[in-house]
Amino acid sequence: MPSIPSTNRFANRSIRDCARDHMLMVMRCDRCGRTVNYWAEDLAKVIDDPFHEAHVPPWGCGQCRTIDYMSIHWHLPSAQELAAGLTVRRPVRQVVKWIWRDERV
Repeated sequence: MPSIPSTNRFANRSIRDCARDHMLMVMRCDRCGRTVNYWAEDLAKVIDDPFHEAHVPPWGCGQCRTIDYMSIHWHLPSAQELAAGLTVRRPVRQVVKWIWRDERV
């Protein structure tokens, strides 16, 4: 795969491709330094777009509240990494929230 992503989104690796290969997705905020690990299978379940490109972060930083400094990469975790106690963020449940507004009658 070339190092520069193609402008054709279907030629690039998707999160679904990474999930098929059992990869670990590492999202990092270059502004605050926060790093979060996700299993690609979990991201593929959570993200609505089945062809979401793997080099594009799906959301912004949880601390900074910005996507401008986010980077994402994928790799296969080694046995040493897994034995050392790698922390991976996993989805628990989806919460649906109602938004209210005041209207003049």
